[in-house]
Amino acid sequence: MKNEKSAWKAEIEIDDAKPLCFPHGMVGFPEAKKYVVINSGGGDIVCFQSTEQREASFLMTPWDEARLGSAPSLTPDQKTALEYSDTDNVLWLLVLNPFADQEWVLANLQAPVALNQDAGFGMQCIQADAQLELRYHWMPQPSQVAKKAA
Repeated sequence: MKNEKSAWKAEIEIDDAKPLCFPHGMVGFPEAKKYVVINSGGGDIVCFQSTEQREASFLMTPWDEARLGSAPSLTPDQKTALEYSDTDNVLWLLVLNPFADQEWVLANLQAPVALNQDAGFGMQCIQADAQLELRYHWMPQPSQVAKKAA
């Protein structure tokens, strides 16, 4: 994952990984508060895997300002939950869904994830902006790309 403002790297060995803390869990998994990052070593998609609930697993990719515009801003309550100060580095991520559409991998723009990389705290930040899509066409399904290449 590359983020010009970030030195965060997704290449983490699970045995050496310090879990990221999500004090409020993720939507649908409020009790899953500790996650490790799993990456196959290539691309900009990683998996956040709960260490407490194996079914709590999320594909994530960085917010792309060139495509989507500026990343959301944090509210004072969100800053408190993330133990954020003005010197901390926040990385915004999108949750991807590769299963809901046969042609597209979808991104949830209404519930991005803010990760305070310095403190290791994250949270899903529900957005009130009705223009943000719940099922944004992020990228074609790999099977669709293979069909077009053949």
